Amino acid sequence: MEAEALEREIRGFLEEKLGISDIDRNEELISSGLVDSGNLVRLATRIERVAGIAIPDRDIDVDHFDSLAMIVDYVVSKAR
Repeated sequence: MEAEALEREIRGFLEEKLGISDIDRNEELISSGLVDSGNLVRLATRIERVAGIAIPDRDIDVDHFDSLAMIVDYVVSKAR
């Protein structure tokens, strides 16, 4: 999945499922409390499904999922 399409997918999930809209791609999602641990797992599951990758539990954390930019970079690196 290309980076732009992935970012659109994540934005759609955040807006549709979590009610989070108009976020900057570098805005903190976890650190700011916008996304809690339960919703983080839901987001990771969605990404696995649409990107066709497996995300190890140990990677579902603030180091990889704290912003749209970080998530896209992580998924693109795993999809190679």
